[in-house]
Amino acid sequence: MPTAFDVAPVGPTSGGKVYAYNDLSTTPEVVAPKNPQRLRITFHNPGTVDVFIAPANVINTGSQVPLVPSTSALGGCFRIYANGGSLTIDGECQGAWQAFAASATGNPLTVVDSNT
Repeated sequence: MPTAFDVAPVGPTSGGKVYAYNDLSTTPEVVAPKNPQRLRITFHNPGTVDVFIAPANVINTGSQVPLVPSTSALGGCFRIYANGGSLTIDGECQGAWQAFAASATGNPLTVVDSNT
């Protein structure tokens, strides 16, 4: 399982990296490590429960700080709706990303990390 400090293998055209999760709960976990070459990242929710995506770090009072989101503290999160919802982020998305489910355990998420 990737951690916020892992760096994904990089290359100008690495063919992309696909991360498959089937264990999301209401506790955030890293779903994509930082990747300095990343140009785009896509999150897809094939499950029946909404999922929240958030960067591992955010800017707060002028400096980067770790984000600790929860189902009651959703600032900094993006909602990925159940049953096929997707979110693609282009541009400055090289940092680590975390995810958690709105409820329950054993929720799926697919993440596609692209350097092109």
